[in-house]
Amino acid sequence: MARRSNPGAGLQQELLRLLRPPNPRLAQQLSERVRPGLAEVGRTHAGRPAAEVLPALEDVVRSYGGTPDRTALAEFAEDIAAGENPFV
Repeated sequence: MARRSNPGAGLQQELLRLLRPPNPRLAQQLSERVRPGLAEVGRTHAGRPAAEVLPALEDVVRSYGGTPDRTALAEFAEDIAAGENPFV
């Protein structure tokens, strides 16, 4: 399934994140803790081959004590290789 890029989607997501009140339970979830690291990989690896991006994404998840979902991360790696950053 192809993703459609919406130029305003990133801005809207960032505004919603800023307006959302802090939630300690949400902040403890692995997905929230790894998000900044995954976004950084998206910035630094944009346009690189997916085979190079995937190990970097896996390393971020492991560094926070998680078990990488290789299938999901491979999809994100494809997006990053195409120059998109799905984590912002």
